[in-house]
Amino acid sequence: MCMPAVKAIRDRFPDSSITWLVEGPVGELLAFQTFIDRVILFPRGRLQSGLKAVDLPGVAREIKGFLARLRKDRYDCIVDFHGIIKSAFISACARGGRKIGFDAMHAKEKSHLFYGECVPGTDRRIHKVEKNMLVARYLGAGDAVPEVLFKVPDDVTGYIDNFFHHAGIRSPVFAVNPFSSKGTDFKRWPVERYAQLIARVRDRMGAHTLILWGPGEKEKAERLKAMAGESAFLACPTNIPQLYALLEKVDMYIGGDTGVMHLASAAKIPVVAIFGPTDVKINAPYGPNNIIVRKEISCSPCKKKDCRERTCIESISVEDVFEAVNRMGDKTG
Repeated sequence: MCMPAVKAIRDRFPDSSITWLVEGPVGELLAFQTFIDRVILFPRGRLQSGLKAVDLPGVAREIKGFLARLRKDRYDCIVDFHGIIKSAFISACARGGRKIGFDAMHAKEKSHLFYGECVPGTDRRIHKVEKNMLVARYLGAGDAVPEVLFKVPDDVTGYIDNFFHHAGIRSPVFAVNPFSSKGTDFKRWPVERYAQLIARVRDRMGAHTLILWGPGEKEKAERLKAMAGESAFLACPTNIPQLYALLEKVDMYIGGDTGVMHLASAAKIPVVAIFGPTDVKINAPYGPNNIIVRKEISCSPCKKKDCRERTCIESISVEDVFEAVNRMGDKTG
């Protein structure tokens, strides 16, 4: 959800060079975008593995190598979109002049104290895309949120085309993502209801369903496929660019509040998003091509990960989601 703001900054300064510091596999996708010149990966996984193995010399080498990459260039402007102590500290380690972040309204963990310039907030419950655009506008970008069309190379698209061809998947095909990142089970809709939804989509709409899965989720995805029956397919293994190419080929995406949901929205496909405790005003898929399924519960939104009731997500029925899928199908023709 930083991409529109970064694109707006590049449009404001067309001759600039932009380096993006990121952690995790999304760096593979960023590396293919023409308005990003360089990607630096924060080696979080290797640092965690080294600490777990008590390999302090190895951890020291990783940190030294990372800082060397970070400090290779001197930047005219360093922007912290993340707004936590870790990102603020890394920004402080980078060589540069202006260091910009959010003020206390949007910065967490007192990270605003690390910045030379703080961008004032306007509303605590602002969508993350709009929040990030505050920085772009602070730097002189226009009010409009630029459209971002991701690029992936031909071999990535070919990999996905081959999978669809050999699996015999035909349109209409819906992508379903029942999972979420580690530690966020509290916002998952029950997998049994996904199975019932897949069966209903098959019986009433004649659609194939592609079950998405990530690291550590394949067995769960296989169990869901067995529960859902015929017309359900297991997605091929994908990295982030391949997942984006896969999403571009489907007719609709159905899932909870996850990064994959935002990737589907970026791929410009219809999205049916199932929201429980997370704040829809801040985290909804961005743009007009989506339908949100949620219940008005007095305690929602919340961040209570150990909630035993889970009324906000448990009260969403299969019929609620199927009705939204139907409406989205009528909306998009």
